Parts: sequence; C-alpha cells; structure tokens
Amino acid sequence: MTEVLLQQLNDSDIDWIKSNGRTQILNYGDILIHQQRQVQCLHIVLEGAFSATIKQNPDSALAGVFAALENDDELEEEIGIFSTGEVLGEFSLLNFSPSATTIKAIENSVVLSISSRDLLVKLHQDTGFASRFYRAIAILVLDRFERLIKKFTSRRNIKIPSLQDGPMLFGELSDSDVDWMIAHSYLETISPGTVLIRGGRAVENMYILIQGSVSVSFKEETSTSLSRVFYLLEISDELNSPGYEIATSSVGEIIGETTLIDNRLPNYTFTALEFSRVLVINKQKLFAKLQQNNHIGARFYRFISILICTRLQALINRLGYGRSSYRVGQKLSQNLQYDDEIDLNLMDNLFLGGARFDWMLKRLKVLS
Repeated sequence: MTEVLLQQLNDSDIDWIKSNGRTQILNYGDILIHQQRQVQCLHIVLEGAFSATIKQNPDSALAGVFAALENDDELEEEIGIFSTGEVLGEFSLLNFSPSATTIKAIENSVVLSISSRDLLVKLHQDTGFASRFYRAIAILVLDRFERLIKKFTSRRNIKIPSLQDGPMLFGELSDSDVDWMIAHSYLETISPGTVLIRGGRAVENMYILIQGSVSVSFKEETSTSLSRVFYLLEISDELNSPGYEIATSSVGEIIGETTLIDNRLPNYTFTALEFSRVLVINKQKLFAKLQQNNHIGARFYRFISILICTRLQALINRLGYGRSSYRVGQKLSQNLQYDDEIDLNLMDNLFLGGARFDWMLKRLKVLS
C-alpha cells in the first residue's frame, strides 16, 4: 500500500502537502500517537516503520478472558505494522476525536506531519483535492480493516456489530446528490439465499438495504486467479462457499460501496437471510458520476472513509480493546467528556442524514 498516495494524488496535491508539512524524526520506541488522545496532525511515513497496538479495556469481560488465556493482565495487542507511504492519524479528519491505537516507532523513522486544521481547510476549499485525498484514505483504511478481519474474526469467532450506514451516507451528501441517486436507481425484492455480491467476483451494483437482513461472510484468498476460477467451476461447493459469517447487515446499511475506491475484488459474500428489498445503484454509473463531479466525489469518498473507520473501530471494540470511561448500564454524567464520546458535528450529520433517508424512502413509496 506504499504507492497509494502517489497513485491517487496529482503533482499539485503532493506539492501542497510538502509545502504545508513539517518533518519529524523519531527514534526507536518513540510514540507518535497515544491511544485515546486527541490527534492534531496527519502523519505520512517517509522512512522507517511503526506498530499500532491496542490495549485491553479493563471493564471488558471479553478482553479479560483473552488476558487470562494469554497470562497477561496488561494485554496489549499489535494490530498492524505501517511502513513508508502509510498515513497515520486519519481519524482526526473524520470526526473521531480520540485515537483508537497507540502508534510507536519500531525503527528510527521520519514522518511528514500536516496540521489537521490546515488540511481540513484545504479539503473544504479544493474539492478536486478532497475527492482524490479521501479516496486514498479509504483505500488505506480498507486495507487495515481487512488485515484485522483475517487476523481475528475466524480465530476468535467474532462478529462485527451492525451499523446504520444510511443516515451516515445521506448526512454527507447534498439534496441534489440524493436526487441523482433516486433518478439512477431502482428497488428490487430478493428472496432468501439470494447472493448480492460474491467474494472474488466483480461487483456490478451498490445496494442500500431497505427492508430485511443480509449475511456478510468472509473467505480468505477469494481473489483467485482466472485459471483457478475455471478449475473450480467443476467443484461448485468450494467455489460457491461464502466462508464464515462475520456480520449481519440490517436496514439502512450500504453494500458494495468499497468497490468504488479501487479495482480489488471483494473478499466478502453478501447473502439475503429473508425476503428483503434493496435499492440498486449501478456501480459504473455511480463511479462515472464521482469522476465527473468533484463535489459529489469528495462527499462520497469522505463517507466511505468514515464508514470504514467506523467499522474498524467497531471491530476493535468487539475484540474487547480500547478504553471507555463508563461501564455498560452505568448512567452517564452530563458534566464529563468521555474519551469515546461521539463528535457533535457528526451527530448533527447523522440526524440530517436520517431525515434525508426517510425522505428518500417516501419518494420511493417505501414509507406511506
């Protein structure tokens, strides 16, 4: 993934980043980002390598079990290694206040650090830069998410909690964006067992789940070679096996959006669990729209970045890691600011997005 920024950004984008960044030199063992602390900069690794670790939540029963199994009361788990070309601290740009991980140098390293405030101003003013930049961030974060899926879900039989993507999407888009989506989509009713997207196969459509539920399964090495795919046609059970279930999508969730950010084949199979209704949006038409219109491109790729980061955080929480200032069932205090409290601007977007989502359903005559 070290080439992502060079592939997605143009020369003027890179010149701006170089002009507005400052170089930091870190020695082995230096901490660049502390878990559960505010991140003020976006960092690009120029030389060296960093590890990302997450520390167990002392109030998590699940984490306590894993700590006992590992015979380590201060269980801290490494979830990734980041080298040249990687971006660190991206959560600060996506309305996530604290860092979910500790980022530590594991070699003598050099990073280019850009103020989050300056970068947000640039992203707001230059929609072309924003579209390219958010797409790059989405690619990098998706790669991290899929590495965690491979590392944890099968070994620990962990499922990712369901997310309400719809309000998040429509909170980022404008009314004209929603109008375009309605004009270029259609409703479809699907039967139980219908496969919307099969891992390792090209994706034709993006879906918004309007009614029903969909199983999400993961299978390693689904991106098989062409010759292997034809060979497996004779062994249909192996070819069509979706793998193990990692999540269940519910009403309002987006399916297939990550195929808009790069050319990788999906690792996930989405199968209807019951009679369901989906809003179908052709991938090629949507991708062409994102390429032609930097405004909607910036908004949509920002949404995908936020969505993948949210899913990544949900997986980390499900593993029992990360701190929380409160326990489940404990009454929250209005006088305290909690480490993992949701940003108010993000909440405003979610409320607005929820209203837009309901408005879209009424226009589609899904709601009376």
